[in-house]
Amino acid sequence: FGSSLASSNHPPVFVAMGCIASKPAVAAPAVPFDPTAQPIPVTQEGKNLLAEAKPEEAKPTTSLKIQIASAHGLRSADLIGNKSDVYVEVEIEGKSDSKVTTAVVTGTASKKEGAGENDKDSIDVDLQFVGELKGYVAGDKILFTVRDKDFLKSDDSLGKATVTEGGFGGKLVLEGAGEGFQAHLMVQLGDG
Repeated sequence: FGSSLASSNHPPVFVAMGCIASKPAVAAPAVPFDPTAQPIPVTQEGKNLLAEAKPEEAKPTTSLKIQIASAHGLRSADLIGNKSDVYVEVEIEGKSDSKVTTAVVTGTASKKEGAGENDKDSIDVDLQFVGELKGYVAGDKILFTVRDKDFLKSDDSLGKATVTEGGFGGKLVLEGAGEGFQAHLMVQLGDG
């Protein structure tokens, strides 16, 4: 039987076997084999990524000291009393377990000295917070979110900011503080 097939002019036939419960096979598209074809390198911007592939080195993590002295120019978010119960959340972007939160400090909105007639009443609070962000890696983005603590509904956002330098210190302007408000935090990151 085997010798008659080998000596015939018919090409060998191969049969795939399986059980009845098997899923039907899906045929792959026919691609002619070219024994002279060269492998195609995986490239990006002219660099062969396969040739240059190296295991990624782990960046060292540290704790980053953070100080928040005060918040200024905040809007009043409470309906009663023209005030806000202010606190700040700080975390490393993508690392929610790094989050630290200041204590809540109540501030009442008032007209600032030297403010113009059309300037809105705003809130300034001393926070005097010192803490550290664990798992910091140089280049991480540090997110600051200033909130008003509410007990009957979700907390209101009073502004946000992002810092990308671990040695930042000074006035950190808040985005989304509310129309007509120029809010900021006074912060120090690192030992500076």
